[in-house]
Parts: sequence; C-alpha cells; structure tokens
Amino acid sequence: MKTPNTTLPLRVAAGLALGCLASGARAQVDTARVSAIDARSITDYLTRVRQATGVPGISAAVAWHGNVVFSGGAGYADLDNLVAQTGSTVHNIGSVSKTQAVVAVMQLFEQGKIRLDTLVQAYVPFFPIKPWPITVRQILTHTSGIRHYADGDFGADGFQEARHYDSYEESTRFWRDDSLRFRPGTYWSYSSYATGLMQGIVEKVSGMKFEDYLTRYVWEPAGMLGAGLDLPSRIFHNRGRGYERDPRGRLVNARYADVSYKYASGGVVASVEDLVRFGAALNHGLLLRRATLDSMYRIQVKGLQAYGRGKPQPMPFEQALVWYIQTDGRDRRFIGHGGSVKGTRTMLLNYPELDLVVALTANGEPFDAQSSAQAVAQLVLSTMNLGERH
Repeated sequence: MKTPNTTLPLRVAAGLALGCLASGARAQVDTARVSAIDARSITDYLTRVRQATGVPGISAAVAWHGNVVFSGGAGYADLDNLVAQTGSTVHNIGSVSKTQAVVAVMQLFEQGKIRLDTLVQAYVPFFPIKPWPITVRQILTHTSGIRHYADGDFGADGFQEARHYDSYEESTRFWRDDSLRFRPGTYWSYSSYATGLMQGIVEKVSGMKFEDYLTRYVWEPAGMLGAGLDLPSRIFHNRGRGYERDPRGRLVNARYADVSYKYASGGVVASVEDLVRFGAALNHGLLLRRATLDSMYRIQVKGLQAYGRGKPQPMPFEQALVWYIQTDGRDRRFIGHGGSVKGTRTMLLNYPELDLVVALTANGEPFDAQSSAQAVAQLVLSTMNLGERH
C-alpha cells in the first residue's frame, strides 16, 4: 500500500495542537480588537435572520489569527426535540466538502504524486476515454464538460439516491458514460460529478480510503474533530437535522439521501467551528506549503463564459482550483465555497490577507447562506476596523 509523504505526520502533530498555536499567537494579536467583537451583536443578527427566513436554526463561527473568536447560533438544530443550534452542531456541509477534497489533491500534488495537467484517466482508470482529453485541472475548475446532476438520475422515486454504494467506482456507473456537454476548456459549467472524481484520485494515488486520508492529513491537522463522512449508520455527537418546505410552505424533514455517491463533492459532516479551524489551518501553513496554497488559489478560468441553456453568460466570480475568488464592497479579496444538501445550506469564507475566516450553516431551505455569512464577515471587519485592500 502506498503511503503519503512522511513529512505530513509532523503537520498532523502540529495541527492537533492548533489550539496551542492559537494561544501562542494570541500575544501577537491585538487583544483590544478581539475583545471588541460583540458576540451579542452577531447572535442578535443570527436571530433576526432566522426569524426573517423561518429556518429552524442557524449557526456561525469566526476565526481570526488562528483563534476562534466567535461560535454561536440561534434557533433549533432538531425540531423534534427542540435541541439548540450552536457553533458545535454538525451538519452535512454539502459542496463545501469539495474544499477539503481539493486540499487532499494538492497535498499529493505537493509531493509530486499528481500532475494537474495529466489526463484524469491516469488516476481514475475506470473513467471512460472521451472524444477530447480531460485533465485533473479541468475537473477542479468545472471546465471538463462533464455534466452536473439531472432530473431522473436517481430514478422516478429517487431510489438510486437512497441506496448505498460500497465503492466510489460503483457510484459513477450511472453517469460516467454520458456525452460531454462541450469540449473541455471552452466553457465553465458547475459539475459535482466532475469534482467527485477527486475521491478516486486520492484513493488511487495515496493507497488509502478517502475518509482515512482526510482524517489523517486534513481533519486532524486542522483540529476538525467533529468532521467525518456522512455514513447513514454513523452516529455524530451534536448532529442537527435538515428541513425543507412542502408545497404549502410548511417545514418538513428533508428527504432521506445516502451521499455515498458524492463524498468528495458533498458528503462531509462538520460544524462551523470545524470549518473555521480548517480555514485557519490553511492560513497558518498546517495543510499546504505557501507555494502550493498560492497555486490552489490562483485564478484558473479567465475569459470563459458559463455554459447553460441559451446564450452562455459571463461568470459572476473568478474560479481557482475548486475555490471561488471574489471581492467584497471594499475591494477586500475573499476565497470561499458554499454548499446545499438534505435541507441545509453552508458557506465558508476566508480573507487570507487578513487571516479572517467565517462559516455559517442554516438547517432550512431556501436560504441565502452566502449573503448571511458575508454580513457576519462585514460586522467583524467593521468592529475590528480592518482596512480596505490596497
């Protein structure tokens, strides 16, 4: 069995002591600014958003300079038992899972075990040869031409989404033979099936099960002790439930789904506290070297248009490797990703130049998680009087 680079366990040890790193850094952080964060103001904002949207619960966490400076919530994680939603409540984070999978890919790239411009079949040989070549980079930038979910994928009654897949290869059989939507590299088109191939790549190259790799080299180094794959049989401490609206607008339990077909693209369970620790670990070099991190965040898609029905449209953001790059109203760059699955919506935002990370989850749909997470970020930035990007 192949094993990852032996330097990584040192990062595991370092990451497990993330709290110590944060404590050591605390002396260098402007404590007046940290204490200026008004936790009640953030909690009040979460309460107002919950009341305005009608979602059962909403939680948020903030990390600054490696310190979790806010963690809290409003409303309920479980309506059956009226369990409070907190910063340690865990939910499936949907497509935010992709951010952890791409870090795993980039760790293997850092070790020279993956080449981004190599054909994807070199790492997932069960994926069929297409009329045009598809590279690893293209699946990480949604430019591969591989389609996204479509009506009917799981059968009329959704049975295929409720079944469990014992291997990732098995879960790709109902879509991998389909035609590409366009020649790779000519358009941008979001595809969770394409990014899901990261699981196959990590397992093939590392010789480890996907969850084993993430646990040892991503979650533990980042201090994400509540994270795991969303296995139906697994019990998670502090797990919340997701809710949807029925045709009459009433809250109902989200439809059952087994996400074993998309662990890399939408199958991770974590809390908002876990997510801000993940962002802090990236900012502090516990997961990737600086050069590799810069490569992951480098803009990859320029001048391409989003492919869709009718005329392609300009992209509303810049695409890095999996991550989206945007700027806020004061021209400060942030890096982020959102997710939606089984009645939950999650957003992770990272201002790396300011070492500020914000995560937010709501357990009801519809809900605009990005706007709410951005509002929390702006509240913190205003409170700390952090300046504009120059």
